[in-house]
Amino acid sequence: MTLKSIGVFVDATPEGEKRVDYAATLARQSGAHLAGIYVASAVRPEHRSDYYVVGEKAIRSSRAWQKAADEIATTLVRRRFEAISARSDLSAEFRVIRRGGLDEDLILGSLHSDLIVMGQRELQELPGYPSPDRLLLASGVPILVLPSGWKSELVGKKILVAWNASREARRAVADSLPFLVAAESVTLLVVDANERSTRHGEEPGADIALHLARHGAHVEVEQVSSRGSAVADVIMSFAADHGMDLIVIGAYSRARSAEMVFGGVTRTLLKQASIPVLMSR
Repeated sequence: MTLKSIGVFVDATPEGEKRVDYAATLARQSGAHLAGIYVASAVRPEHRSDYYVVGEKAIRSSRAWQKAADEIATTLVRRRFEAISARSDLSAEFRVIRRGGLDEDLILGSLHSDLIVMGQRELQELPGYPSPDRLLLASGVPILVLPSGWKSELVGKKILVAWNASREARRAVADSLPFLVAAESVTLLVVDANERSTRHGEEPGADIALHLARHGAHVEVEQVSSRGSAVADVIMSFAADHGMDLIVIGAYSRARSAEMVFGGVTRTLLKQASIPVLMSR
């Protein structure tokens, strides 16, 4: 598997510019097409007095102001995206999603990508963008979440794969294969292997490590006990202690209904991880 189509959620924040910089670097390395996805109405309002506008003339004026603000912000973000894409000599496009049917439009725009790059915190403070879990459950496209304050231009030199012998973890391994094969080292971390002993086999992590090695990945397996600590904390501590720059995890749900709820490990990593997280389901 190779990455040939990458989508990145863009916005007018400094974090949004860094996100595009990273996505452009990844697209250049992969020879992939890059799509910048921007929600035109995602402008942080400085004043909320317009919520109380009364009268037809005042309402029209307020809407005109919002439209003008949207156009200014869209132009700024478009120019920034196009400049970064041109500097990287990429095949690229800028998609603008406007008010009305935002979720469906965003999901539709994501369906045709091999990977979506989005922010950990910034995008979720802007109206119109779906949360990573909502997008993943609706589209099935793997998502790379860059944390707030992530400084490095590199992602994926030293990768930690959280392996629990589940279907979701296997899906994440398959979706992250371009990263795993290109990495300098891959560590398969098995936490509390005894809890899934029948699925892990005689040597937890050994079979999936061999599978990845056949693809050319440089893999080692680490087995650790949580000793009563939260599994997410164990994963984050191990990643920090060993200088990892990417965590790969299978997002999962215990519920069967349409309104699925992610497990605690996934949610904690999405909110608290200080290094990028690639999740798949």
